[in-house]
Amino acid sequence: MAFEQVILRTADGKEYGPVPLWTMRQWQQEGRVPADAVLIDAATWETRPAAVVLAGPVMPPPMTGAPTSAAPSATDHLIPTKNPKALIAYYTGVFSLIPCIWIIGIAALILGIMGLRDARTLGVGRTHAIVGIVLGSLEILLTLAGITAIVIGAVNS
Repeated sequence: MAFEQVILRTADGKEYGPVPLWTMRQWQQEGRVPADAVLIDAATWETRPAAVVLAGPVMPPPMTGAPTSAAPSATDHLIPTKNPKALIAYYTGVFSLIPCIWIIGIAALILGIMGLRDARTLGVGRTHAIVGIVLGSLEILLTLAGITAIVIGAVNS
């Protein structure tokens, strides 16, 4: 749909916007849009006289505070697909316990922290993020303990 976001250009060349079309209609009712002004569609750069575009009723602004997405469902708590960082942290934490791929414990820790931060706003993935943090930290500690044991063994022999 054309002319959803518009730029107001006055006769002296000043430009205001982009703003939603309903805001421009409010400006017109307040007397802030000159009769000789033109409106530019911010998406297509099409230019039309303001009087032509603004003819018609003032549309109310979109509702604020309206939910942008539905509340988390029961399966979102089991598999938090809306919080991929927490989910990836969980799996990397589990797989980091395999001795050959210990390096992903660091990734599990970092992604777990990021997923925990996202869980506050999304409402899902907290448990998966915590598991990623715990297992990633555990793997890092076990790796450091193993390296320390190897170094001490090498020094003592």
